[in-house]
Amino acid sequence: MVFSLKKNCSEFTDSTLQRQYRTILLNELTVEGFQDITHNGYAKRSCVAMVKDWNLFREFCQFKQVSPLPASTTAIRLFLEKEARERKFSTLRRYAITISNIHKLAGYSDPTRTQPIRQLLMQLRLDKYGDGKQAETFTAGHLSQLHEGLINSDVAKDIRDLAIYHVMFECALKRGELKQLLLEQCVYQDDIVMIELGETSYKLSDEGKEALMRWLNLVGVETGPVFRGINRHGHIASAPLDDSSIYRVLRHAGERLGQPGLKFSGQSTRIGAVKELSKQGYKAREIQSFGRWLSAAMPYQYLGDTNTAEREKLKFLAIKPWD
Repeated sequence: MVFSLKKNCSEFTDSTLQRQYRTILLNELTVEGFQDITHNGYAKRSCVAMVKDWNLFREFCQFKQVSPLPASTTAIRLFLEKEARERKFSTLRRYAITISNIHKLAGYSDPTRTQPIRQLLMQLRLDKYGDGKQAETFTAGHLSQLHEGLINSDVAKDIRDLAIYHVMFECALKRGELKQLLLEQCVYQDDIVMIELGETSYKLSDEGKEALMRWLNLVGVETGPVFRGINRHGHIASAPLDDSSIYRVLRHAGERLGQPGLKFSGQSTRIGAVKELSKQGYKAREIQSFGRWLSAAMPYQYLGDTNTAEREKLKFLAIKPWD
């Protein structure tokens, strides 16, 4: 997770507020309290993660009888080394970012930019290389089975979810792109349906068109979000699906396939789209363009070419000087 900070969230500069906020941060932190002192400057998911991470670090410091704010280099090092026994590198990096952001917000210098901490993170990255497990792949075969099983259903949730599976797979959509997709982006030309994303149009398959049209006919409006929530009574909401709802739709796909152990995530359809395009002869750079990636790193990663993926990532890596 990369923490998303809005421009209106700045470091504390008023000395009175600094003392007040530091007191809050030194005690058990709540999501509501963190949102208050940052003026809702962080995205909700980032806020929840940061509060959880900070409380974990604060409790560690409390156990060691040292202050978490400002934190010493030694305390941070010991904390990361302890968590490294069970955590993946991505989680350890997130912990470091949280500690860094909290200190900046409270008006302290960033303790994670010291040479010992940066060297430790570099070493942990090497030690834990490859520890991140790639999400399950959602394949064209899975989509075909789901289509066959759901296309004749009259249940609103089945109709909506099948359309989601098709659109996410056939357009290689991110979860955020699906959530923000508007009815105005569904374009009808003759007997085809196109999904417009930026300057690119994606033609749906005949099955995808059928699934989407069944859902749009059920929605019955011409503006607003394409994919919406459905309450327990089967009523369709006007608001778009949230992240957790999309997550559940994808997770439920495994059960619908008769494989409850198959746990799809928000990246599963993107991974499946990459592999399907590769089977059709697309090169990594072409897949990058199709999936709207800034680099070809992730297509290479999903195709199993980790060496090339790492080289691509290095092109976007900014090397910061030691403090």
